[in-house]
Amino acid sequence: MASVFAPDLPKLDAWRFKLGLWLLFLLVVIRFAWMSDDAYISLRTVWNFTHGYGLTWNPVERVQAYTHPLWLFLLAGVHAISGEMYLTVLVVSILCSALAVAFVLWRLATRLPQAIAFVALLLCSQAVLDYTTSGLENPLSFLLAATFCWLWLAPAEQPKPLFRLFLVGCLLTLNRLDLVLLVLPALAWLLWRRRSWRSLGLASLALLPLLAWEVFSLIYYGVPFPNTYYAKLSTGIPAVEYRLQGLLYLVDLATHDPGTLLLVLLGIGAAFGSGARRPMAFGLLLYLVYVVSAGGDFMQGRFLSVPAFIAAILLTAGRDDGTQPFGDKAMLGSVALIVVLAASRLIDIEGPDPLIRASGIANERQYYAGSTALATHSRDRPVPYNHPWGELGKSMRQRPPERIFEAGVIGFMGYAAGPTVQLVDHHALSDAFLARLPCLRPWRIGHFKRAFPDGYLASLRSGENRITDPALRPLYDDVRLVTRGELFSAERWAAIGRLNLYRVADAAPASP
Repeated sequence: MASVFAPDLPKLDAWRFKLGLWLLFLLVVIRFAWMSDDAYISLRTVWNFTHGYGLTWNPVERVQAYTHPLWLFLLAGVHAISGEMYLTVLVVSILCSALAVAFVLWRLATRLPQAIAFVALLLCSQAVLDYTTSGLENPLSFLLAATFCWLWLAPAEQPKPLFRLFLVGCLLTLNRLDLVLLVLPALAWLLWRRRSWRSLGLASLALLPLLAWEVFSLIYYGVPFPNTYYAKLSTGIPAVEYRLQGLLYLVDLATHDPGTLLLVLLGIGAAFGSGARRPMAFGLLLYLVYVVSAGGDFMQGRFLSVPAFIAAILLTAGRDDGTQPFGDKAMLGSVALIVVLAASRLIDIEGPDPLIRASGIANERQYYAGSTALATHSRDRPVPYNHPWGELGKSMRQRPPERIFEAGVIGFMGYAAGPTVQLVDHHALSDAFLARLPCLRPWRIGHFKRAFPDGYLASLRSGENRITDPALRPLYDDVRLVTRGELFSAERWAAIGRLNLYRVADAAPASP
């Protein structure tokens, strides 16, 4: 006989009920759809690529100013067909997020309480909702994470599909390299359990797309990692300062988005209670350690959005033997606790948050939605040209013969400026030379400003090495050769070797 916690699904018409839940989620996503300035850093590369300038940010040099190759290629393919950027990116983002939720509802949430709990958990996580759009890679990460969980949570009597799990894990890593930590324990455990030459061969075959990308990256860009890795982690800042900032990131989340943090912690706890799910719990835990060690991020909740999505699946989806990780009452009790915590943020006792808090962390959607939200979109003044940074970027096109400008914010500005304008980024996100210099103090997480060495701008404008510091002159020559030289010349490959062995400690101390 059906109970309030396990209603009679045929009478309720479960399929239609799930469709209603899915439509509710979709409407919320569309209502709060927006774009971030950081997304337009990648979208400038998308535009350059689809218009024949290569996978470049400043077309004169090969620098990887994006962190998500798979997402970038998906957007480039759709943009090449549509010819439009803003709505194209939002539609692709909404579709990926909606497909991810549909996948869970119809493949993993086998009973009605699971479906209700899953959607409720997502709606209570500001981090998940904020990054279902934004233009960043999170929506595709949600879809790949849902696929991985579906494969991993197969019925106990069915062997876990090793090749497909490694392939989806590979694609998740291609979408953002650090996301490999979420699935690494599970993949390592599976490979150990199935240890054989055949299993190793299948795993290696599944990882070929990642290997191919790394080979391409080394040939084309001269380095194996995105330039943002060097700009944000090769700063000369002691590791302890990063870790303190990372702990502050979690404290900030507990203050401003407690539903997300509790969701992740409960997901870890629930998964540890199930042998089959335990490797996934280790993945979430490993990723949390990484987030703390890397200092977190300046975008509130962004780094916890994919772990929160996975945690929602682990809390609600049927276990590999067809049961729950714990009973329906416990599951719905956890949901109720998260709902109460999330709702508590709606009661704003202290007034609205400052746009950028003292911690350096900001609610990015709140910061940009006034200009970039889908609800306020206008064809007469499309994003990013309706934003002051976009207007400034557009004005740079009309200032010949000047074509090289200093910049501190390069998303809207860089996209609006177009390929004929070269921007030199103080934060080094798109600058391979500055990314290898120590940053200035005080610093804000995600915004590690560099001082321009004497003669650097003159070198860029003249095409000659006019840097006055003798310790930095060889570095500039190597970076220029790697990013602008002939791909397969012996001199360039010698420079690639030196550049990959270079340490930020080798550079002269930064001075304002």
